Amino acid sequence: MMIDISPHDKEAFARDGAVIIRGAFSRQWLDSVEQGIDYNIAFPSDHGRYTDPDTKTFFQDSDNWRRIEHFQNFVFHSPAKEIAAALLGSSKINFLHDHVLSKQPGASQRTLWHQDQPYSPVDGRDFCTIWLPIDPVANETALEFVAGSHRWGKWFRPQVFATGELRPGDNEQWDILPDIEGHRGDYPILRWALEPGDCLVFHGLTLHGAAGNFTPLPRRVLSTRWTGDDAIFRRRSGKMSPPEPSRDGPKNGGVLDCPSFPVVWRAGG
Repeated sequence: MMIDISPHDKEAFARDGAVIIRGAFSRQWLDSVEQGIDYNIAFPSDHGRYTDPDTKTFFQDSDNWRRIEHFQNFVFHSPAKEIAAALLGSSKINFLHDHVLSKQPGASQRTLWHQDQPYSPVDGRDFCTIWLPIDPVANETALEFVAGSHRWGKWFRPQVFATGELRPGDNEQWDILPDIEGHRGDYPILRWALEPGDCLVFHGLTLHGAAGNFTPLPRRVLSTRWTGDDAIFRRRSGKMSPPEPSRDGPKNGGVLDCPSFPVVWRAGG
């Protein structure tokens, strides 16, 4: 299944740092991803967790593509890599890692405003996230973006999502995130309701966040991260997601190409 990424999509991604691609994934891909998410929740990794252990309404886990066949198949065979290549304008695409987020009805915890890239071991402009829900996503629980924030020239210090406190060990030269939620009217905020098959694609430096889930439907998402031509591995002083490979990893300042961050697409095949 080939996805036609239009000039309008490319312009929106470059301008706003976020774009919605309607009907990007077939029912077959959604069913496969759903099976992978269900397996991940039933058999989490060592760092999989409910962020609200009492109610168990918000589950997260990451970097499971090597052990969950459905995710591995998505990485190498779904249209995701071509979508990333078209929007980044890259001649090659590396896969970085996967992230499952499941907000069940009644999940009250907000996903704080943040950028993805400062949490990662990647420098360079060619970095995007593909956010694929397998459930309908209502406007009130949709992911939100500060349009154009990827062009501010700022990296914001990561936070502890449960408390909003700054994480220890991160680069102290990065900026402190402004109070976007408390001053929403000061920012151009974008969001879209989604149907199964739609996806959101956003730059690694685009500020984004989401409300809890007060709808009667679950909001289960496979979020995957991809890099392009100018991306290099950068060892951080703080915690990195995904973590540095224990062996056969890239050199600090080198290209990402390695078994842990495989090249999954090249121009011309």
